[in-house]
Amino acid sequence: MANKTIIKPAHSPAAVGPYNHAVRIGDLLFSAGQIPLNPADGTLVTGDIKAQTERVLQNVKAILDDQGLTFSNVVKSTVFMTNLADFAGMNEVYAKYFTENFPARSTVQVAALPKGANVEIEIIAHF
Repeated sequence: MANKTIIKPAHSPAAVGPYNHAVRIGDLLFSAGQIPLNPADGTLVTGDIKAQTERVLQNVKAILDDQGLTFSNVVKSTVFMTNLADFAGMNEVYAKYFTENFPARSTVQVAALPKGANVEIEIIAHF
């Protein structure tokens, strides 16, 4: 049986609840949903969906970097948004990070996200 390894990147904002940033089991890495928190002080990045998506993906990148991975290792992403009318703006920023061999993706609208965020993204990556 594969060992479960807890991932807590040094360059990530602190978790806002009883969870870990990511968990590795075997050749797979599962991240918790990342919201637009500034890793320096844990405050929510304000601004439009593009600014929030940029911070979210920087937080995802910190997890990937910690494990020696890149966005090309991501096989699945799930995007949670409070307003699907912001989809085009989110997608514009998302496309700057996922540039080839795109992962499978689901995008869903939700009533609310932690700390009043407008976007949250979780990923599954393969080593």
